[in-house]
Amino acid sequence: MSHYLGIDIGGTNVKVAVVADDGSVKAFAQRQWSGGEPHQLVSVATELADIVVAEVAEAPVACGVGCAGIVVHGLGVVRRSPNLPTWHDVKLAVMLGERIALPLIIDNDANAAAYAEYVVGAARDATSAVVITLGTGMGAGIILNGSVYRGSHGFAGEIGHTTVDMSSRTPCACGASGCLEPLVNADSLVSRALSHIERGASSSLDGSMGVLTAQDIGTAAAGGDKVALAAVDELGRALGVGLANITALLDPEVIVIGGGVAEVGRSLLDIARDELIRRTLRCREELPRVVPAALGPAAGVVGAALLARDEFPR
Repeated sequence: MSHYLGIDIGGTNVKVAVVADDGSVKAFAQRQWSGGEPHQLVSVATELADIVVAEVAEAPVACGVGCAGIVVHGLGVVRRSPNLPTWHDVKLAVMLGERIALPLIIDNDANAAAYAEYVVGAARDATSAVVITLGTGMGAGIILNGSVYRGSHGFAGEIGHTTVDMSSRTPCACGASGCLEPLVNADSLVSRALSHIERGASSSLDGSMGVLTAQDIGTAAAGGDKVALAAVDELGRALGVGLANITALLDPEVIVIGGGVAEVGRSLLDIARDELIRRTLRCREELPRVVPAALGPAAGVVGAALLARDEFPR
């Protein structure tokens, strides 16, 4: 059984794992970081790589990297990233390759997570899938006919930056307004709850206004808090609009939803699914399945390693 190194680079965390060719994680490490300069990332990633490689008997044979932002897959270049604001045309494959002596492939982090869910996760029985991650932002990867679909320029899957409300003035990290992402991310869920509280609604969340998180709202919703339930309902319906657009464009077999916001409760997926049904003319049997992600926070490193496995077969 061969082993592969997976690296997942986000705006606040770096995760590194040794992954077997069946997708099982053999060693894992992560570290918070400030989303700093590329050379700082390389140092953090290589330090973590040394830690996980030392924990396994068999050395990895290749390395896959998933990075937040617009990644030119074939060149290993990160054009730019809203979560890494100082990164512009970063030759990440070259920089990491100088420190990690392995064949190396770099892709968008959402593509890596989507590939993991397709190969060993919630979409493993499908030939077409869209995998969405809801957290600080909204990431999405597309699997068509068993392969990651990157588009003609490598930028496909930016579903969070599709326009769903032309009248909205809510700013998006991309610089536009009316995008789906700021309507369904963690900040949106918190803003929705605070808006109800500021209008006088009674809530168990009153004492948490300064440090309120999506997880707080999920816990309150599970306990029947009306403000939390209203916030989840509003976000779920906005997400359902996005799912309806995805279905109209791609008609996937399954839509997988993960990330911290998705974990606020199973009801979020039910609300989004109901909105999807309401916005389509199809029979329910002709709609994609909407299911929770199976791999959790390990999806990015597992997917990156599996992409390396398939790019550099043994």
